[in-house]
Amino acid sequence: MSTPATRDPSAGETNSTSRHHVVIIGSGFGGLFAAREFKDKNVDVTLIAKTGHHLFQPLLYQVATGILSVGEIAPPTRFILRDLKNVKIVLGDVSDIDVTSKKVKYVSGRIDIKTSFDSLILAAGANQSYFGNDHFEQYAPGMKTVDDALELRGRILGAFEQAELTTDEVERRRLLTFVIVGAVPTGVEMAGQVAELARNTFKGLYRSIDPSSARVVLLDAAPAVLPPFGPKLGDEARRTLEKLGVEV
Repeated sequence: MSTPATRDPSAGETNSTSRHHVVIIGSGFGGLFAAREFKDKNVDVTLIAKTGHHLFQPLLYQVATGILSVGEIAPPTRFILRDLKNVKIVLGDVSDIDVTSKKVKYVSGRIDIKTSFDSLILAAGANQSYFGNDHFEQYAPGMKTVDDALELRGRILGAFEQAELTTDEVERRRLLTFVIVGAVPTGVEMAGQVAELARNTFKGLYRSIDPSSARVVLLDAAPAVLPPFGPKLGDEARRTLEKLGVEV
């Protein structure tokens, strides 16, 4: 197996001007807002991100349920920052940060690249946490990335299609049972949207099943819905979900 090539920093990746060089890692909200702070400033900025898009995570659940397309919530980062002439965007996965020598190492394609910095901003975001229950991932993918949302979309829509084909009532009930864990905003929105699909969007589209018979269950260890937002909003959200047929 061949190993990735290593590019010499002098090959154009290291800042070659005398201006202050800022490296930003991540193209989420933090990374983009940080980059915009340097508009028209006397600095050079390099933004390193693993993807070429900026993902609006609050709407991932709508991609997961087929309401929105990926392009509607993940515009290209280069397009968003096109007016920042002193900002360079590179696609890469950061593998090492040497704070002593002030260098960032990242992999772009199959090439290892190092770039120097005067200032560094870490805005890489967060990964899905299962709170010590990582074995849950096999059954319950997270919802942090476009790939996560597309995986969930495939599972949700696929469950209705499989239920349409089976003649086993027990298997059909299993396929049409959707459990969402976490009564925080994303979980509440996801549960409501799945129920909306089953009760309204899919009405009359299947011949062997009644989509509205799907069971949607929202689970949380806390005794309330949306606990961080207080009982008034939480109770209202619970009532709305229950009207849609969600079991809370």
